[in-house]
Amino acid sequence: MYQPPHFRITEHTELLRFMRAHPFATLITAPDGVPFASHVPLLLEEDGDQLFLRSHLARGNPQWQHFSRHHGGETEVLVIFQGPHALVDPAWYTSHPNVPTWNYAVVHAYGQANVVEGEATRRIAYGLVRQHTPDMAALPADFERRLLAGVVTFEISVSLLEGKFKLSQNKPHADRVAVQRALASSGHEHERDVAAMMHTL
Repeated sequence: MYQPPHFRITEHTELLRFMRAHPFATLITAPDGVPFASHVPLLLEEDGDQLFLRSHLARGNPQWQHFSRHHGGETEVLVIFQGPHALVDPAWYTSHPNVPTWNYAVVHAYGQANVVEGEATRRIAYGLVRQHTPDMAALPADFERRLLAGVVTFEISVSLLEGKFKLSQNKPHADRVAVQRALASSGHEHERDVAAMMHTL
């Protein structure tokens, strides 16, 4: 990812906080150089200094076959965590001339993905349930077995995190304040969320 220094986020705690706040991410593989993407909720779990991303794919989704133990050799994957984003109107700036741009926040996670089986399948599936729908009613055992048979669980051992919060840091203070105020008064929640992120920088 292209990362000008003023937009780069390197603080590990901040990257994890952002990823946990936006756990529905895009999983990208490129078998034989051809990109393939799925959109999945992810569990973030740490084991010592190692971060793992865990989730499942439908068994009918061919992407799990791109992972290391099925595709041969080590296969790096990319996971994109997308946060709020908003168009910045050049009319908002106090300085002139300017052009439109986009403010946004993303984290990219790179690592090796592997299929995990056995009890891990149930643990990951129910970990996602606890994270997103903790009061879901218990499933009948028969129904649960059929559901779990229809998914493939996987984990990604993260080797690199890259964070980019492009929030007008390259602009003069007066321009940043003007953009933040304009977004904060927007009728769109995602634009107000960008304003809130700008306010914390």
